[in-house]
Amino acid sequence: MRFNAKFADLVDLGTLSDGSDDDLPEGLRRTVDEGWTCDEHGAWLLRDRLATYHGSPEAFTDVTGYEAAVNGRALWDLDLDDMAGKPRAAALARRGIAFARAALHRLNADHPDHPPAVAYVSISDEDPTDDIPYEGDVTFVTVHHGEPPYVRDLPAVPANAVLAIDSTECPK
Repeated sequence: MRFNAKFADLVDLGTLSDGSDDDLPEGLRRTVDEGWTCDEHGAWLLRDRLATYHGSPEAFTDVTGYEAAVNGRALWDLDLDDMAGKPRAAALARRGIAFARAALHRLNADHPDHPPAVAYVSISDEDPTDDIPYEGDVTFVTVHHGEPPYVRDLPAVPANAVLAIDSTECPK
């Protein structure tokens, strides 16, 4: 796993070492269970996410952008409404990492010849002026030759706490 300084400052990395499937709510389990598909453009897409996406691949300048649009969504967090501050951020990080690992493992198991894939777990800053608590997001993309990476310089990302997990890290 790779992460930016903001992620390390926000989340105690020691609390992430004992993550498990218990950190994965049923809705995200369903997304993993539905698996992946590769479309005619070479985009690797989570079937569950594709089924609810309404954009067109032609609206994007590259396949990576299309994958990010389809495979990038907010984390389920309604059950975390009673949490605030760093404990909420840590819970979102655990959930995002559990989802990322499970989805990437499923990709590896079902499609062993897929291109390298990366899941980006992002935790937004709390906005005290709007009473918006920390929110989480996970975005999945694969490597496409001739296209820039989804995140060019992870340590330089200033706005959110971001952690990246490569598909090679999820054999189990």
